[in-house]
Amino acid sequence: MTDVAIRRARGDDATALLPFWRRVGSETGYLTFGAEGPGTTEAQQRELLEHAVASDNGLALVAEDGGELVAVLTFSGGARPWTRHVGEFGITVVQSHWGRGIGRRLVAMLLEWAAGGGVVRKINLRVHPANTRAIALYESLGFAIEGRLTRETLVDNEFFDCIVMGLPIDPATPS
Repeated sequence: MTDVAIRRARGDDATALLPFWRRVGSETGYLTFGAEGPGTTEAQQRELLEHAVASDNGLALVAEDGGELVAVLTFSGGARPWTRHVGEFGITVVQSHWGRGIGRRLVAMLLEWAAGGGVVRKINLRVHPANTRAIALYESLGFAIEGRLTRETLVDNEFFDCIVMGLPIDPATPS
């Protein structure tokens, strides 16, 4: 088993994202899309990644195993002055790499980035109620359940709720 490398995403990662999204969409029912992917083009993916790279309240991380994309974390902060400090992240790991600590490493890097950046003061996420492993991971990292949104997704004519979780971020104190 090779070591998984995690790095900040670049615009040129957009080429690998579309097949990645289709793969993970076919492996789990916990996302907001299925095997068809999220419905974005490579150009749109590139724009999203480039925005995260240039933003002080956005982040995109990728994990690679032997050059293969195996996980992605994206965080977007608010666009307006009174909401720049808060944002939401999403994380996806290919099924073959579940249980290897990649998700924990990615979220820990997000938290470190947020604390060190001084802009982000609250991180939110949404998670499918049946995704108990993810919920346990988030709780172990300090996230708390803040609510439940009903009928959040519609899959095969069946509605599913989502749990909203959040974590306040205290900026790092300069040494």
